[in-house]
Amino acid sequence: MKKTIYKAVAPLLACILLAGCWDRTEINDIAFVVSSAIDKKKDKYQVAMQIPLVGQLGGQTGGGGGTTGSQTWYVDSASGKTLRETSNKLQSSLSRTINTSHRRTVVIGENLAREGLAPVFDLLTRNPQNRLTALLLISQGEARDIINTEVQLEQFPAEMIRELAILSTKRPVFLSRFMSDLLEKGNDPYAPVISATKTKPGGKGKSNLKIDGIAIFKKDKLVDIFKDEHLTSALILLNQARQPEFIIDLPNQMGKASVQLQKSAADFRATEKNGKLAMTVEIRAKGVIIENQSTYDTGENDQFYIIQKAVNKAVKKDITSTIQRLQKLKADPAGFQDKTIRSMGITKDFLNKDWNEVYRNMDVNVIPSIVIESGGVLYKTISR
Repeated sequence: MKKTIYKAVAPLLACILLAGCWDRTEINDIAFVVSSAIDKKKDKYQVAMQIPLVGQLGGQTGGGGGTTGSQTWYVDSASGKTLRETSNKLQSSLSRTINTSHRRTVVIGENLAREGLAPVFDLLTRNPQNRLTALLLISQGEARDIINTEVQLEQFPAEMIRELAILSTKRPVFLSRFMSDLLEKGNDPYAPVISATKTKPGGKGKSNLKIDGIAIFKKDKLVDIFKDEHLTSALILLNQARQPEFIIDLPNQMGKASVQLQKSAADFRATEKNGKLAMTVEIRAKGVIIENQSTYDTGENDQFYIIQKAVNKAVKKDITSTIQRLQKLKADPAGFQDKTIRSMGITKDFLNKDWNEVYRNMDVNVIPSIVIESGGVLYKTISR
């Protein structure tokens, strides 16, 4: 009987000695970082962190500073010779423990990106608290200014940056994906470019953010930023375009038409002939005429196909120009090397050659296959 009582009481006595909350951390003792900005000025790194002010979030329905004038977020920054030193300086000026496990975005300044991102990823990958699911963006100008912009549609800039990054490509560029392209042979990394701008509602404008380019890397160093038509063509080439649009100058100076491409895809086929590499790039997409300022009647088959032919010609021209620009940079974000390695018809001797020279001198043939499926309900322009 005594043994039975002892067996029942002993575990209870042991539980008394266990303090379940001895190592707890109260939530109001933690500073959750939702976005980081990393710049470099001369020989010093500058790191800024955006921290939501939880006590202010419930009272506002607007974004940025809101209508009451009280911000829902706080940004602080510090400088140092190493990235770790800047983090320590930031922690010493905060009354709460920095926690980056909920960070959504990391914005890198253009100057630092051109020097190389190896030091940044060295820091981000060593600390297990740094999740690689954060989105990576490159800023023109200081990255700190980006996360300190008073956006109008979201409660804090990090959320605006995140939404813009997700909408800019089919597959967002997470830190993990950028690092994978950086380490694997056959692909160079790329990332969306973000910049601050002014809204134009009439009267005094307010701040806003926008994605207006794509950063092209050679290994870990930024080598160029593509904008406008090169941005659209690069995204198609990377199979990352979301319904890109082309404004077409139609033949015989008959006006312009805007065509939106849907379900675009780029396929690659490498061939070797007489010791030289050739790459065929087929662009397949379905198109929709979303604006017609020309005299062409899309209800007439012959005129409809004139517009379709013009679209194919424009796509071929822009993508060929973009590839040639990439070849001069010796940057390969589309993975031409990887696709060459995987091709059955390429000899081992050829693969042992210097890829930079092979890539720069290879012949590229762009074959667009754009089929316009719809010209809209209205066939002819009303003003004609």
